[in-house]
Amino acid sequence: MKVVVERTTPTQRESLLSLAGLPEPLQLLFEDYDLSPIHMLWTSFWSEPKKLAEGWGFADMSEVNIIMAPEGQIEAYNAHPIRAIHGASHFLGCLAKDLESYLEALLYGAFNAHHFISGDPEGGDPVLREKTILVAKNCALMAGGYEYYDFWAETLGLAPSEYVPE
Repeated sequence: MKVVVERTTPTQRESLLSLAGLPEPLQLLFEDYDLSPIHMLWTSFWSEPKKLAEGWGFADMSEVNIIMAPEGQIEAYNAHPIRAIHGASHFLGCLAKDLESYLEALLYGAFNAHHFISGDPEGGDPVLREKTILVAKNCALMAGGYEYYDFWAETLGLAPSEYVPE
């Protein structure tokens, strides 16, 4: 009996996906499965990676493309860059040191958000806020270090801060 968990179960492909130039980590992730049914922590995976100017896109968060850069790190880019403003960049930040780290942090954050820290961490419950900070810190560490904390904290619903909790 096959169990399908809504929004977390990929669809098996009828034939292997093979895209020229696709980095090995993305090839391994997408070759057997269409990941488009997967939606977690505001992230929706694509059915297959796409070659973009910045690297290989494989998911999005609303108006943001999630990209594997040529160096292997996972980065976020505005999906609809504003080109009319001189010097404007559509680079939004680095999310993780590599794909494995990004996926580990994403799964950990989604599991905790669904089961243990549901609700608004900025809504006045100090225990929920502290639990959410701990999950964001762990996500950042899984992603490669505290330099990724702001992304994971904001994804989990925390207001932007000027410091990384110790």
